[in-house]
Amino acid sequence: MTWCAYFNAVCGANLSRTRRSLGDLFEIFLDHSKTYVLKRYLTESYKPLYEEVCHAIVRDPILHVDETVVHLRGGASGYVWVLCSMDKVVYLYKPSRETSFLAELLAPFNGVLISDFYTGYDSLNCAQQKCLVHLVRDIDDDLLRNPLDKELKTIASNVGTLLRDIIQSVDRYGLRKRHLGKHKRSVSRFLQSMISKTFVSDLASKYQKRFQKGGAKMFTFLDHDGVPWNNNNAEHAIKRFAKHRREGDGRFTERTLKEYLVLATIFETCEFNNVNVLKFLLSKETSLAGLFKMAKRKDRVILHNPDHLPLLQSEIQSQ
Repeated sequence: MTWCAYFNAVCGANLSRTRRSLGDLFEIFLDHSKTYVLKRYLTESYKPLYEEVCHAIVRDPILHVDETVVHLRGGASGYVWVLCSMDKVVYLYKPSRETSFLAELLAPFNGVLISDFYTGYDSLNCAQQKCLVHLVRDIDDDLLRNPLDKELKTIASNVGTLLRDIIQSVDRYGLRKRHLGKHKRSVSRFLQSMISKTFVSDLASKYQKRFQKGGAKMFTFLDHDGVPWNNNNAEHAIKRFAKHRREGDGRFTERTLKEYLVLATIFETCEFNNVNVLKFLLSKETSLAGLFKMAKRKDRVILHNPDHLPLLQSEIQSQ
């Protein structure tokens, strides 16, 4: 069962290839239906750990969130959501993109939620950091399509200058509010300037409204220690499902999708803690404490170290 789950969910082979490999390599021959039964049985055994991660993750000080569409058998569609802290990951399936379920799920959460600019997150009652990498990419894309828009060029130049100065401080001191606080004055001047100007360009006006509505949420990290300015954790985690979706999109049922998400939660949490997934499965450990015990202490310290953050300077310099 461990080998089948690992080969299917980690290595990306579908269950038909997994069943054939089981016969070729180990001379264990199973009926087609038996591979699904084994996977379902293994999923059930890890559901308590899945629920434990769900309860534990909302008590962490930082959460990343993202979502992506998925198509089910019969033409229905829904969304897979991912919540990440620095050492835990949870995948959830919901039939729509409505964020009302998050309000209930995040009721115990007292930290900072990092997300993209999807407006559904704005209603959540918690401190929020909007992903600045998304902002930079959006401006880049609009500039490529509208290279003669002078007002947009000015906005891009001002954003680039502001973020370069902040990132230089992050490079030197890490994500520490004691050193980042000095940039709050320049951020305030920038936002005030953006709001007070009169733009002719539709694109420039669009970004003006964006800064007016959520500008403060783009720089929440300046007031905290260890809060990233990007949503890299969630984007990294969502890629696991995106790879799985390539094989099965349109063929999932809600049950089989939820079964996969239970296993994906365990596997990605292992990877966030540098725990070998196959070794964890073979250990038959089914508790979060056991997973953390298998993680080297120095790896967990690195994961929580605010200095350990990939800085996408090329994104900023491209402005």
